[in-house]
Amino acid sequence: MNQTLWARMHGGATHFPIALLLVSVMFDHAAFWWRGETRRREFRAVGFYTLLIAAAAAPAAVLSGLALSRGVLLGKGMLALHHYFLWPAFGLLIGLAVWRLVVREHASRRALGVYLALATLTVVAMMTAGYWGGEMVLGQ
Repeated sequence: MNQTLWARMHGGATHFPIALLLVSVMFDHAAFWWRGETRRREFRAVGFYTLLIAAAAAPAAVLSGLALSRGVLLGKGMLALHHYFLWPAFGLLIGLAVWRLVVREHASRRALGVYLALATLTVVAMMTAGYWGGEMVLGQ
């Protein structure tokens, strides 16, 4: 495949995990702080399913990005900056999804607080990776 096609595929594939992760974290924060149990459960469900879809969609973004960079895992310059944030974000996203699948509703409030801190860090890393990816495309 040519690089233009990989660039289009990567550009399209990256937005799903980014947006879904952001939505997941917002709903999980709402669930953590909300007082009513019914609404809290609903918010947690939205956070759970959007996280799972984000984690399921992320490999398409990663694989198309690797094809676009011709298999370079780190690189130099802006590509390195992109990857410095991308790899931890990807690992955390997959790890958080697995944790949520295993733990489900049986996490303590302290564990949920740690989860939220890590999920928020994941959003920041993902957004920063997206920023540097955009700079590579738009900055040229």
